[in-house]
Amino acid sequence: MYLRKVFPLVILAAGEGRRMGEVKPLVKLLGLSLLERTILSFNEAGIRKFYVVVGYRKEEVKKHVEEIRKRGIDVETIDNDNWKKGNGTSVLAVRGREKKFFVTMVDHFFEKDVIKDFIENVGRRNTLLIDKEVDRVFNIHEATKVKLKGNKIIDIGKELKEYDAVDTGLFFFNEEIFEAIEEAMKEGNASLAAGVRKLAEKGKIYGHEKKRGYWIDADTKEELRIAEKLILKSIPKKEDGIISFNLNRKVSLKISKWLCNFNISPNLMTILSFLTAIAGSILFYFGKYIYTALAGIIIQFASIIDGCDGEIARLKFLSSPYGAWLDTILDRYADAIMAIFVTYNGWLIYRSIIIWFFGLFSLLAFLMASYSRKEYELRYNKKLEGKIDKLSKRDIRIFSIFIGSLFNKAFEFMVVIAMLHHIIVAIDLARRRK
Repeated sequence: MYLRKVFPLVILAAGEGRRMGEVKPLVKLLGLSLLERTILSFNEAGIRKFYVVVGYRKEEVKKHVEEIRKRGIDVETIDNDNWKKGNGTSVLAVRGREKKFFVTMVDHFFEKDVIKDFIENVGRRNTLLIDKEVDRVFNIHEATKVKLKGNKIIDIGKELKEYDAVDTGLFFFNEEIFEAIEEAMKEGNASLAAGVRKLAEKGKIYGHEKKRGYWIDADTKEELRIAEKLILKSIPKKEDGIISFNLNRKVSLKISKWLCNFNISPNLMTILSFLTAIAGSILFYFGKYIYTALAGIIIQFASIIDGCDGEIARLKFLSSPYGAWLDTILDRYADAIMAIFVTYNGWLIYRSIIIWFFGLFSLLAFLMASYSRKEYELRYNKKLEGKIDKLSKRDIRIFSIFIGSLFNKAFEFMVVIAMLHHIIVAIDLARRRK
């Protein structure tokens, strides 16, 4: 069920976070603070309004929120002077501002599809995102367990001996949560879990099962490293080419992980990859084997770092239509220049005019393979994702030229892969004709 209104997200960021050894909301993860990563993750999934409840060293956190606001995010801070009593008091601090809202903790991370599924499927009633795959939970002893009856939560707590799922730390609440927390506080427990237990006793909270994607509660440095691995693992796309998925990504992700700690834009990486490809292509001009082999190595390296722009964009939430367009345009220029110089390299060996015809044949293959794919996406509103289509992607042709250059056969390898590209375009046209 899709909500007509996407309710705001309340982020609990008031605690001390002793196990992190730093002010938790400000701890860095892949170039972004935990708070910034949380806000941008949920913003990407569709939430537009945020409240950050602050307490411990709140002035530092507030200053950081001001920086996040400069990215065009609608975010406010709410002071909670009672934060030491328990995180339930942070939810109470929202009273009077919102009647319905999402809640998560600043150290909980979710894949975008997990967030979107929860946002799109909760109704008016109190709901907790639960994970029934308890064997995959990193630290089950510290996890808050959930007992279910159907999809209704009947008990919750870390101490439960019998349970059906674990609490992921993502909630949707209505005003009933305020009264429930106050009841728990009268009994001496100001935690959010205690308030949720009160709702469970009244049959007023339900569980929504996580179906796919990752989530993690990164409460320690070790768990933060696991979160980093999960985020990096989610970056490769199913439409990646064979070489990109099995080779290039393994290297480019390591580079992107390091570059995330610097103020380097994705567009800068796009331009750097383009210039590297041009530099490598020019070396084919000299003809000697040492230059040809070096040219192949450089263009393959350019192909690897060509993935860094998109990786940095996704890791730091800097994706933009212009960036994607720039990458596509420069890739086509690089492909054309590469084909011209490889053709010249072949001409130096064979000294025949027919070499230039084969060069034009190859150039057309590279341009048409990309153009036909983009046109198909435009006309049919879906991607060409067959196994055979992966053999006409850019990573394959560059890798083929790279391997050919090591044997001083860059031109021959280019022509062969170009033939394959033309054949795949023809096959796609034939099998999709109606």
